[in-house]
Parts: sequence; C-alpha cells; structure tokens
Amino acid sequence: MKKYLQSTVLATLCAALVACGGATPSPSASGSGSARNGCTDVWPAAGQASSTGPLPLLANSDLAPGATRLILGLIDGASFPLGSPAWTLKSEIFDITTDGCTPLAAASPLPFAWAITDIRGFFIGTTEIPVGAREIGLVISGTDAAGATVLVRFTSFVQANGTAPRPGDAAPNVATPIAATSPQGVAGVSTDTEPRADFYTNSATELLAAGTPFLIAFASPAFCVSQACGPTLTLLKDAADRHPGVVMLHVEPYQMSWNGTRLIPVLATGGGLQATSIVTAWQVPVEPWIFTVGGDGRILRSLEGIVSPEELDAALAELAAN
Repeated sequence: MKKYLQSTVLATLCAALVACGGATPSPSASGSGSARNGCTDVWPAAGQASSTGPLPLLANSDLAPGATRLILGLIDGASFPLGSPAWTLKSEIFDITTDGCTPLAAASPLPFAWAITDIRGFFIGTTEIPVGAREIGLVISGTDAAGATVLVRFTSFVQANGTAPRPGDAAPNVATPIAATSPQGVAGVSTDTEPRADFYTNSATELLAAGTPFLIAFASPAFCVSQACGPTLTLLKDAADRHPGVVMLHVEPYQMSWNGTRLIPVLATGGGLQATSIVTAWQVPVEPWIFTVGGDGRILRSLEGIVSPEELDAALAELAAN
C-alpha cells in the first residue's frame, strides 16, 4: 500500500518554504534519468541550473503529465528565499525527452504569491506536460524588484503517473469529520485556534450524495510540516466571506487524539506523523492541499501547496457556477 504525507516528500516543500535545503536545485520528482533530444548542449545536467543569480527550487511534489501548476521558489547563494509581487517573471516549458529546442507553448506568466506574507513566497503558473515526457526543461525569464534581468534554465524529471486526483477524476467517497459528532465539537476535529464552524458542518460523503459542489482543504494549522497551513486557512476564511454560498471543508491530515485539552498527533514508532485514512483515500502527497469538487462528484481543481487569493477566488467562482 502506498503511504502519503511522508516526511521525505514533505521535506521537498519545506526546503522551498523555509530555505532549509542547500543552494543547489534538485529535481522535484524522482527519476532514473532520461535520454535528451535536440539542443542538448543548452540544458544543464539534472539537478543543476544556469542562472543570472537566483537558484530555482521547483516545489511540486506530484509532477506528472497533464494540466499542471508550477510552484517555483527562488533562493540566493546563501539559500535565502527571493521574490515579491514586484518581480515580473514568465516561463517556457520544453519536453527535452523529445525536443529541447522548441517550447511546448508560448511563454506564460508566473504570478507571485506569498506563502508567509512578507517572508517567503512562490511564483505559480500553469502548463500542460505531455504524455510520455520524462524530463522537462524550464526557462524562467523577467525582472526582479529592482528591474534587473532574471534568466534561469533548469530541468526536472516527471513521473509517469501522478499520485493525487487530477481534474476530471472522481472524488473519493470518504466521510470527513464534522463537529456535530465530536464530543469536543470543533476543537475535536480541528487544530485551528480560530476555526470557522461552517468548515466542520458537512461531511464530504453527504455533499457527494446530494450533488453539492464543495472545496476540501487538507491542512494542519498546529502541526504543519511546511509551515504554510495556517496562512492557507486564513486565505480560505477570508475567501469564505467573499463567497458565502460556497461550501468549504477543512480536514486535518494527521491522526490525532484528544489529550483532555486539545488534539495532539498520534505518532508512529520513531516519532513521525501518521496520515489518516482520509488522506490515504485522497492520495494527498503533501500539506496543504486544496481540491474543488463539482456537482457531478468530479475534481475541478487540484491545488498543491500555496494558492494566491486570485487563484482561490477563481476556483470558488467556478464552484458557485457549477
């Protein structure tokens, strides 16, 4: 059986969020290498980058063919995070398994989103990775906050198949905890210190049965390995006020028990956090992770890690119209 939310996977996002990794970028997806075709001399070796200064950290944990959100962190030579909304970047993607000379599409923008406001953030864009791609090349270009030129070229391996549900896949029909059935109420199903009660009113199984569109967020405010869960839930709460008709669920991804005062993790032998059966059913590789589900029970959007307010508003507007 596959395991989800493993510490080795979470470390990838941690490295990009808190600059806890080294300065040398590494592919976000595992791979045994692949043949390259066309313009092979312009691409650096796997795990390396050519750059005018910033070094890339592709934080995607589930890079696979299909519609993909690119989650790009930049660091300096001392591993400190770079970037702000004042940067203007765009990306070009190449399937260097087949042709490293020709981009798959026109350059697309990489808007910046804070993971932790004014401290760390990511450049997030969208692309389409072709079926059969085993290694992609990325060219990141634009300017930094001072107007200096930014040009980064690097590669990353691609998994043959993704792990988490993709848009169009059926949402797992698994019950999620609600406050009404917890002896401690909301405190028994959430580690959020300032929870919204309506995030714990509906179970996913009931919503799927009723054909009600909804958003589901996997995040642990108190025990988040990536440190991005609290800010993500704050974004969701603010967005809920702007979109009062949309149903949202928050689910703790780790096994918890009540210690008489609050929820604490049920640790595995050796001390690690353990994923819940809900996470296993949804095949969530890292936290935070947001899915939106349409009235037909199929995934509309799969949003790994950081999400911007604009991206979240677009997803919720789509749900409201579904």
